[in-house]
Amino acid sequence: MNDPRSGMAITSDSEQAAQNYLDAVDRILGSESGAKELLDSALEQDPEFALAMAARYMLAKDGNDPAADDLRAKAQFLAQQATSWEQAHIEALIGLLTDPYANLAQTEAYVAANPGDLLIISQLSGYLIFYGGPEKLSRVLNILQASETTLGDDWAFLARLGFAISEAGDPAQGREVQERALKLRPHSLYTIHGYAHILHDLGVPDEAETLIHTWLDRHKATAEGGALYGHLQWHLALAEWQVGKRDEAWARYQRYSAPETTTCGPVLTLADCGGFLLRDYLKTGETSPLTPAVAELTARFEGMLAHPFIALHVAGIHAATGGLSGLDGCAALIREKESSDNRDLALQLVESVGLFARADFSRAAQLLGEITKPQRIGVGGSRVERMLIDLLEEKAQERAA
Repeated sequence: MNDPRSGMAITSDSEQAAQNYLDAVDRILGSESGAKELLDSALEQDPEFALAMAARYMLAKDGNDPAADDLRAKAQFLAQQATSWEQAHIEALIGLLTDPYANLAQTEAYVAANPGDLLIISQLSGYLIFYGGPEKLSRVLNILQASETTLGDDWAFLARLGFAISEAGDPAQGREVQERALKLRPHSLYTIHGYAHILHDLGVPDEAETLIHTWLDRHKATAEGGALYGHLQWHLALAEWQVGKRDEAWARYQRYSAPETTTCGPVLTLADCGGFLLRDYLKTGETSPLTPAVAELTARFEGMLAHPFIALHVAGIHAATGGLSGLDGCAALIREKESSDNRDLALQLVESVGLFARADFSRAAQLLGEITKPQRIGVGGSRVERMLIDLLEEKAQERAA
């Protein structure tokens, strides 16, 4: 059996195991539930299936599963008996998962030579979105466009291409591409999530509210266990909040997207928590209670505060919960780090939020105004995060006037 995207042969003694692996990859790319079970089944049917073992390691690594190291060792051992392409795929995947920065050039060379390997392309693009710096939008778009000849009719590729086109500044074209992807696989959680981002970029929360509600009515049963389910509910809560349904938005956020309830991993949970709480605080001036789960979440990221994305959201949570001492502690921890572009920008963001929280709006606006557009892009994440900085600056200017 061949991998339909790359055209490469899959080495397995079991045709059913190979099919289970391909189905699992589709679910991974769609952020859908059931991938782990399919991979476990594939490995029961063929315990020496190297590609399935590597994919299983990826899920374990992402989920902080204690078995991850053992699965990685097994995948590396099994790769020795696999084809040269399978060996290269497994090496690229493990390299991205263990030390993406050190393996970045190697991974980029791999995807240039293997434009149909969407699993690696997706992992690489995800890394660059957070850590790719001021040029990340063009870097991700260029990587995806280089695969368009090979994957131009593939739903999972189109879902990533549409999202990337919107992020790079053309949400109208991105929407057209995303709609094609959704028609090809209507139940893909990743695709509807990307569509929600695009509608956010277009500034049409009423359309986002209708779209996500309609999609959930049809696909909630299969989406609930997916890694992005809590985040999709966050997008719906944000849309409700933007159209003036604040109580409904808060109820939805607390039920599906708060640290106590979300299906998302730690970084996305931090982004959803900080993004929602800070937006509400900026608009209303009202602080929210600091729950034990939120306090635990911010404490978890204390060692990563020199990254601007982390700093922005942790500081936002402290401000939105009235935690002035927490803001001071964040700034102190960042100052202990060696100066770098990321560290200095992280400190600038925390200090800006701290000034805002202390009602020093003029100085907050001035400090935020010094953050350039490329720096805002380099913060990491999507336009949702860049707009959060813009909102903070606008509110500071408004209250300073």
